[in-house]
Amino acid sequence: MSNATVAQNKTVSFYTLGCKLNQYETEGMREAFRKRGVRIVPFGEPSNICVVHTCTVTQRTDYQCRQALRRAAQVCKDGLVVATGCYAQTDPNRLAEIEGVGFVVGTGGKTELPDLVSQVLDGGPKIVVGPRDELRRFAEWDVRGLSGHTRALLKIQDGCDQFCSYCIVPFARGPSRSRPLENILREAKRLVEAGYREIVLTGVHIAKYGLDLSPSLNLLDILERLEHLEGLERFRLSSIACPDFSKAWIDFIARSKRVCRHVHLSLQSGDDEILRRMNRRVGADARHEVISLLHERVPGIALGADVIAGFPGESDAQFERTRCLIEELPLSYLHVFPFSKRPGTKAAGMKNQVPEKVKKERAAVLRKIGETKRLAFAEQFVGQTLPVLFEGRRDRKTGLLTGLSDNYIRIMAEGGDAWMGRIVDVRLKGAVNGRMRGRIKGP
Repeated sequence: MSNATVAQNKTVSFYTLGCKLNQYETEGMREAFRKRGVRIVPFGEPSNICVVHTCTVTQRTDYQCRQALRRAAQVCKDGLVVATGCYAQTDPNRLAEIEGVGFVVGTGGKTELPDLVSQVLDGGPKIVVGPRDELRRFAEWDVRGLSGHTRALLKIQDGCDQFCSYCIVPFARGPSRSRPLENILREAKRLVEAGYREIVLTGVHIAKYGLDLSPSLNLLDILERLEHLEGLERFRLSSIACPDFSKAWIDFIARSKRVCRHVHLSLQSGDDEILRRMNRRVGADARHEVISLLHERVPGIALGADVIAGFPGESDAQFERTRCLIEELPLSYLHVFPFSKRPGTKAAGMKNQVPEKVKKERAAVLRKIGETKRLAFAEQFVGQTLPVLFEGRRDRKTGLLTGLSDNYIRIMAEGGDAWMGRIVDVRLKGAVNGRMRGRIKGP
């Protein structure tokens, strides 16, 4: 009955907001509908089913999700508009109230979306959202890559138990849970066989990988196995919290021939009192130590960091401590976020909320530092040769090939389409309007 109902709806489109996990899971949903005989069409074209995969990490992303749902409702007036993902999990009623939204599915229902769509089309409930505590089983997806991308994402973990005072993600994605190692390796092998040159390990809190398994494992268990996976050219880590970064992981990155020289760290603040009220486990000195050790042990490594500007109660002096720490650290780029109140989090109810104007000013200061560091990091490699994975699309403004080096420098170069999807040695020539240019080496 379910297959027939879904099959009668010939087309489905997707719009994804937020993190790499959402991108990965959207690909899993695409594959699930494909297996039912439903054709995937681009978002913006009329479709029988339109799925908006939501994010709720900030107030701005909430707004963007609502706008995407309204656009979907306009385009698919005669179809079913579905909201799923983190915002759907944390505030389903708000999304269900949007005119034209026909179905809201929480985090736990994403893997069963075709069946749930069939049920709502047959008159089932408009909202299907379970409690956080039910999200204890790692949900497996059938993902064959990432549509239109040259790098593949590989989900190894989901959920979080940290409950940082500003973060809504533990409420949206549930407890930390790990994927069995054999399933990770099976998918990695399949991605290599499909022609992917780079795999990005992704999750909510990948540093906690394996602690919930029996027997328990560690992120290093995955890294060591991928290092010896035949045919895999390189793999990359996604974001990791500074205190969780062990010396054993640093040793591995320093000696590895395949892991990318790139680590993105959750820094957040350079002030110990702010970090304590964020419910971050260690202070600024420990963060400084990890970043400095990575920089020392792994020459040429790109070190990125997330930073929050204007956390409740952040004084001018505390912000200055953060600014000074960031100036001092060997960081390659920053992702800066003005503090955003998230419903249900401790920080949302804290006293001494920083005015929006001040938050934006502080964020602008940090972003300027981040841009300066980004360009300075890239320019130190001018005249050197770096391995670059060229993407399957050209830069829109210049028409040049564009890709990422192993140490996360975006580089553009002249060349034919045959270079797309390949890792190529590129000699860096310099920056043009803040964007790095290079020359492909070889025939």
